[in-house]
Amino acid sequence: MKCIISLLILAFSVLTVMGADLAFNTGGELGFVPDLFGSSSGWGQWFVTTVYNDTGNDLQLTEFGFPCCGPATGAYGWVVWTDIGSISAPVEGPTSCNYYGDFTPVEPEGGDPSVYTYLDISAESIIIPDGAYFCFGYQNTQYGGQTTKNGIETWAWDDGDWYSDSQYNRTAVLQVKGIDSGSLSASTWGAIKSAL
Repeated sequence: MKCIISLLILAFSVLTVMGADLAFNTGGELGFVPDLFGSSSGWGQWFVTTVYNDTGNDLQLTEFGFPCCGPATGAYGWVVWTDIGSISAPVEGPTSCNYYGDFTPVEPEGGDPSVYTYLDISAESIIIPDGAYFCFGYQNTQYGGQTTKNGIETWAWDDGDWYSDSQYNRTAVLQVKGIDSGSLSASTWGAIKSAL
């Protein structure tokens, strides 16, 4: 019994390490509720932001949160560039990304664009090296959440180019989480499971 309790404590401590080592939302706090919205026809078809990994660790991206509504995206529904080089938009369009995938917003067409669609991307094994700038975002199929310009740079893809949202006094709302890529190895999990 004492051995099982020790193993459960070990399992709990490993799970605690797996908490988000990166938890970032362009609105300033996780789950920030957008108070403005941009349409795919009038604002942009993709919303992106660039983040600098200054955590001191290589990160594995685990989750996106996008406040949006509309029909399912195309193949490039969520997009990630793993090293942009600075706080800037990608040089090329959405299909130039390193990683991508489709998704269906939880809110359908005509729904509430302040409701988040959360995407578990941990199986994609997207690693962001310490000291790298990465860019992520999503395809806006109807409406995407925004707020008044707050100092965080975001960009919208429209008419074949990236446009800074800040020049229009806006910030698109996007969220990302990640963990230290070295915080949990497969052998650790294997040892816990076999010991139980």
